[in-house]
Amino acid sequence: MIGRIRGRVLDRWETGVVVDVGGLGYEIHMPSSCAAKFPPSEKEVVIFTHLVWREDTLSLYGFESQEGRDMFRLLLQVSGVGPRVAMNVLSMLGPEELIEILASGENKRLQSIHGVGKKTAARLCVDLKERAKGMLERRGAVQAGLGLEAEGGTNIYSDALSALVNLGYKKAEASAALRNTLKQFKGSSPGLEELVRAALKALVREREPRK
Repeated sequence: MIGRIRGRVLDRWETGVVVDVGGLGYEIHMPSSCAAKFPPSEKEVVIFTHLVWREDTLSLYGFESQEGRDMFRLLLQVSGVGPRVAMNVLSMLGPEELIEILASGENKRLQSIHGVGKKTAARLCVDLKERAKGMLERRGAVQAGLGLEAEGGTNIYSDALSALVNLGYKKAEASAALRNTLKQFKGSSPGLEELVRAALKALVREREPRK
C-alpha cells in the first residue's frame, strides 16, 4: 500500500496531478477541490494516498490531508460506492462537512452529488451514521476541550459532558450541543456552570416543536 507521496508537482489537470519522486512520475487522482491547490511548482508537496488495485489497473488516489484520505476509505466500505463516487462526494464536500452530514443523516444533501442517487445516499447515512457520530464525538472532545482546564487540572469540557449525560441527555447529543455552544464564546474560556447552562438552553431549543 502506498500511503503517502512526497515530491514535486510536474503537471495538473482538473481531477489529478503528476508528482515527480526520484525521477518517477506518479499520476494521482484527486478531488477537484484538492487538485486546484497543487499547481506545478519547484517546491515539494506531501499527498496522502490510497492505492486501488484491480485486475487490469493500479490507480492512486490522493488527498491534501489524512482526514480526506480516511473519509475516502470509509466511503469505499459502503456497498455500491466505488472510487469514482467517493471522489465525487469529496469533490463537493470537505471531510468535516461530510462527517456532520452523515452523523445527522441528511441524505438529501448527498443526493445532489453526481453519481449518488436516493438509494446510495440513504445507504451512506445508514451504514456510516454511527461511525460518523463517534468521529465527531472524539474530535469534539479533543478540539473543544483544548484550553478548558480548571484548577487542579480537571477538564471543564469533560465535566460538562458528564453533567449533561447525568441529566438524561444522550452522549452524542450533549457533545454536539457543547461544541456548538463553545463557538458562541469565540475563543474565551467559560466556567463549568456557565458552559452547562448555555448548552442546556441549546438542547431545550433543539427539542422544542418546530412551527
